[in-house]
Amino acid sequence: MNDSRIVKRYNAYYRGWCLAFGEHNADYDEERDISWLFGEDRIGLILSPNLRKQAQHELLGHHDEIPQLKLTDHSVMLNQYEHSLKDDVDKKNIFRFKEFLMQGEEMHMFLCSHLVYPSRTRILTFATKKPLNIMYKEMQPLNLIIDQFPPVR
Repeated sequence: MNDSRIVKRYNAYYRGWCLAFGEHNADYDEERDISWLFGEDRIGLILSPNLRKQAQHELLGHHDEIPQLKLTDHSVMLNQYEHSLKDDVDKKNIFRFKEFLMQGEEMHMFLCSHLVYPSRTRILTFATKKPLNIMYKEMQPLNLIIDQFPPVR
């Protein structure tokens, strides 16, 4: 069974500008492809350079069609690009991420940064609160699809 929803996307008015991610708990390891940040009203993903380049093109670039993010228990698909989740940390955190994204509140996606991570690190942020209008402009939305498997009984 699939659930889907529209996520509002935002891009900074000026290249390199972004909000601070804020207080959070992290499952961070620069050796992994995805590091997970969990805040009160947001979840952030710090992506490896290769995955970040693909995500920026697929999720933050301008497209003729609405871009699509599909989450399964074992992978993240950015339009046609599929990234398999290989380690237990990612498999555990994808459930938490999917649960957060399926909340009834409006969802927003934009880039953030944080001082505790290496310089130029950008955090792909999903939040229930939209970013400041003075820094970000709204783009074409994102179609989010989440594979929900029924619980085993």
